[in-house]
Amino acid sequence: MNAPCHHVRRASRIALLFAATFSSLLGQVAPRTNESTSEVVRLDPFSVSAGADEGYSAKSSASGLGFVVDVAKLPITVNTLTPALLDDLGVVKVEDALRYVSGVSNEGRTSKTESYILRGFVTGANLRNGEIFSVPTDIAVIDRVEVLKGPASIVYGVADPAGVVNSVTKKASMRRAASSSLLWDEYGSARAIVDVNQPLVSNRDVRLAGRFVFAHGREGFARPNEFRDRTIFAPNFRLELGRNTVVDLDLHHTKENGRINRIQIPWDRGNPPYDASIFANGLVPVTRDFTWVTPNDDWDFRSEGLDLRVTQHLSDRLTLQVAFVRSQIDREHYFNLGNGRLAPNAQGEYLAGNTQMVVEPSNIDHRGLSAKLLWDTMIARTNHKFTLGFRDNWDVNYEYAYYDNAVRADPTLRVIADRAGGRTVRFQGAPRTVFRLTDPNVLTLSGTTAATNPNPVTVRSAYASDYITMPGEKLNLLLGVSYVDIVTQKKSKVVPQAGFVYDLGRGVGAYGLYSQSAKANGPASTLNPALGFLPPEEGEGKEIGLRFDPAASKLTGTLALFEIKRSNIVQFLGGGLFTQNNNIPSGEEISRGVELDLIYSPTPEWTLLFAYANTRAYISQQEISVTPDYNGDGVSDAVGLDKEGVARNDVRVWTSYRLDQVPALRGLTIGGGLTWREGPIKQFAGYIQRKIEEKGDPTRVDLFIAKRMKLAGREFKAQANWYNATDANYLDRRGYIVQPSTLTFTLDTKW
Repeated sequence: MNAPCHHVRRASRIALLFAATFSSLLGQVAPRTNESTSEVVRLDPFSVSAGADEGYSAKSSASGLGFVVDVAKLPITVNTLTPALLDDLGVVKVEDALRYVSGVSNEGRTSKTESYILRGFVTGANLRNGEIFSVPTDIAVIDRVEVLKGPASIVYGVADPAGVVNSVTKKASMRRAASSSLLWDEYGSARAIVDVNQPLVSNRDVRLAGRFVFAHGREGFARPNEFRDRTIFAPNFRLELGRNTVVDLDLHHTKENGRINRIQIPWDRGNPPYDASIFANGLVPVTRDFTWVTPNDDWDFRSEGLDLRVTQHLSDRLTLQVAFVRSQIDREHYFNLGNGRLAPNAQGEYLAGNTQMVVEPSNIDHRGLSAKLLWDTMIARTNHKFTLGFRDNWDVNYEYAYYDNAVRADPTLRVIADRAGGRTVRFQGAPRTVFRLTDPNVLTLSGTTAATNPNPVTVRSAYASDYITMPGEKLNLLLGVSYVDIVTQKKSKVVPQAGFVYDLGRGVGAYGLYSQSAKANGPASTLNPALGFLPPEEGEGKEIGLRFDPAASKLTGTLALFEIKRSNIVQFLGGGLFTQNNNIPSGEEISRGVELDLIYSPTPEWTLLFAYANTRAYISQQEISVTPDYNGDGVSDAVGLDKEGVARNDVRVWTSYRLDQVPALRGLTIGGGLTWREGPIKQFAGYIQRKIEEKGDPTRVDLFIAKRMKLAGREFKAQANWYNATDANYLDRRGYIVQPSTLTFTLDTKW
């Protein structure tokens, strides 16, 4: 796959695709416009509009305050992926879009909702329009993505110490518009999106508009027997009553199923004594040819969501916002537990041993009610933006895992991965039931069912903040406090936040931020509800840095130095994985680092994005009951180990250039990006005694070329994205090798 001729063939495909398009359509070019441009909502000054962006640079943000504030004057690190950047990246999911944000990497499995590593810590705080919304992310319904790093409890009432990823969805507007998009790639992916916006009622006092997004497609993969089918229907409506009331209603439906190949990584998962060689011998190398196919790692996934919001302007400076959200996920997951990779046979084939199939049906139900009062006023020549908010979140995560050793697999069951050439899968008689497990290290009982404690978790919070602009606008302050009441656990905590930005002149500002966070932990046992819940997890963050925003706006960005500490981290107790399932709050983790995010636009046609992160995230305290003490010094052997999936250094660069100055090439944009991270990247989880490292090439290059044109009075855009053009070989998420070199083609139309 890495042969030069292979890359030449791929490059030739791109050239042929656009040569045919250009030769017939030159001279009918339309200037490049912002794809997401829509009517600015006149009744909602607290929402960021597409017009607030200039290419890849977001000049303002509503994350953190509710008010739209100049990013250069906000003492919170917010990285915004604008519609223009998302368009050029050509991605489908948010996890792919975050590839060019400093200090961010993917974590988690493809069959579940996305989770990320921000500044060294895993976060599951994935928000939609500022609210928890448990549905899969998809660019079909997303306008922009905001990444808020570090503890920020005042922002959303309850926050993860790592930060939050907030997707801002597309909204209905009072003008008629429609678009469609088609996507193909060389591994069998095919996808179609239809987006129609239609005014429904328009008179002096009442205006109503609807936007209807439908997406359907199959995502293919280079590895055999892998796919993902997804259908999304997402209508949303906007009702304007007079000039002071706005009602937004978003509905969301997703149906998804798929199959992925489970990578079998050697790990010890039994009772003590554990295999000390994991610590004694260091890390186990993992490369792409380590992958082999299990007969079933399937899922069926359905989700529903409702988001109702009311914005009421009580005066020119006083606004009330109320929101109610409800999201549900129903999922069945089927996967295999095997006893590791076996040696190749005489034919060079890798055969799986007998395996046990696990069936995990689950239901995730979230309800949230929030209210926010926003007051923008002047007091003694000082501008104050007051926010007073309340939030009530209710969650149930109900999950079962079924095991039954009485059912045996077909003895001819085989999973074959050929080292040379393509991989094939051969298996028969593999019913969706339970196989017999021969691995002696895993304890299971015939007919055992392990169930997640289904008790609902209720968290309420009240928060207040004041964003202060001093006379002369040289100094901006952020002061606030949040009261977090974890009702289920009968625990509460007051968490403060304070920050400043001081204008040093010439578009440079110095800033600092201190914040705390608190969030609910899970049950003490997944089998015994009587044991109740664990104490809340707590976080503390400190950050200082510089903001760049010169008057000419050619260079914008942030330089940040940070430290985050989190404690009361839940870990599984060592022991029978399916017989005990007890959890304990174990120890402490610390992350320190430097991040640099810059966007340089020397001309309207050329933009360069540069991101660098140096992160040292490690386990600072750990209970011996979680990770044993093999050397007998009285300290858990996990203490001092780096956090999994975190690169000590990583660099991300992305650029694009429009060739509008050349008449023959007008409407053509070319660009691409490079990502590099200092390897090896450790993958470690103390409670299962696993430690591995990637042994691949961490240098990845992505390329794209796009052509905009007009044909028969309609706007068209043809685009090709070449992902991982260098065929880099690394772990893209916990235990999973990155998708190899892939060509994707899209065709967008507006009418």
